[in-house]
Amino acid sequence: MNRLVIGIGNSYRRDDGVGLAVADEIAKRGLPGVRVLTAIGEPGAILDAWTGAALAVVIDAAVDAGSTPGCVRRWTPGDAASTAVVSSHALGLPQTYALGEALGQLPDALVVFTVDVADTGDGVGLSPAVAAAVPTLGTAVLAELDRWIRR
Repeated sequence: MNRLVIGIGNSYRRDDGVGLAVADEIAKRGLPGVRVLTAIGEPGAILDAWTGAALAVVIDAAVDAGSTPGCVRRWTPGDAASTAVVSSHALGLPQTYALGEALGQLPDALVVFTVDVADTGDGVGLSPAVAAAVPTLGTAVLAELDRWIRR
C-alpha cells in the first residue's frame, strides 16, 4: 500500500512550520507502508511526490481573514471551493491539485488538513494555539491512514 504524508512549511517562519511538526510526529511512528516527506510548498515537488500514491495526506498552515489560530480544517478535492482555506504559500493546495489534474499527476485519493496560523514572521517555534493543534492534526492524519487501510 502506497500511502504518503506530506508536511508543508518552513520551520523558520514560526507557525508556517506546523505541517513539518505534524509530519515529524507521524514519521516517529514508523508506520509500515507510509512514506513521510516534508516540502516548502513548491507545487512541482508536491506533484512529483504524490503522483501515483494510493493516498496522500497533506498538512499545511493556512491564513485567511477572520481565521482562528489553531483551527483545524479538512479539505478533499470533492469539497466546495469555498471550504478551501488559503495556504500560507503562493499557490494553495486546491490550485496545486488542479494543476496536477491537468498534468495527470495525482494521487488516487487526497486529504488536506490545514491549521489557521497566528504568526508566519521570521523565527522558530509555533505559537501556543498552533502548537496545541499539533496533537489534533496528528490524530486526524492517523485516522485517515487507518481508514484507507480498512478499505
